[in-house]
Amino acid sequence: MLRSLLFFSLFLLTAACRNTLPENLTDIIALPEYTPAARYERSDLSKMTWLAGVWKGEEAGRAVRQSFQFHNNQTLEIIRMEGNGDMMSLLLTWHNGRFYYGQHRQWVVTWIGEKDVRLDPTTPGLEPMTWTRLHANQWHLVRHTPSGDETTIMERTGEMNP
Repeated sequence: MLRSLLFFSLFLLTAACRNTLPENLTDIIALPEYTPAARYERSDLSKMTWLAGVWKGEEAGRAVRQSFQFHNNQTLEIIRMEGNGDMMSLLLTWHNGRFYYGQHRQWVVTWIGEKDVRLDPTTPGLEPMTWTRLHANQWHLVRHTPSGDETTIMERTGEMNP
């Protein structure tokens, strides 16, 4: 009787320790949103006013233009214009105590300084970015990739916002 009880207990213990997961793991596993602590206040958006205006640069051999427009001192709209005429509007907006960038909040702003802004991805497959002002007419858009930083030099065009 004791032996049967021991074998039954071992059976239950073995069954309890098995790692049995459903075949389709994507239904039960969700990546947590990556949101490092913000090191700024909502009012710090005003530190980014140096970005206001139209800028041009070259990425991977393609001409790129970006227009930065502030709305109501709480939103920054970035209109990206590709050399082929394609346009995309992205917003930097306040949500749950942080600024987020992108159509689906793909980046969270983790730092706003007097001359630089740090954006970290909230979704897999994207790279962190830093926007760094050099002077009134030039800034660097730096993408931090595993193979090294990729820098795009952005220069003020003197044009009015579209």
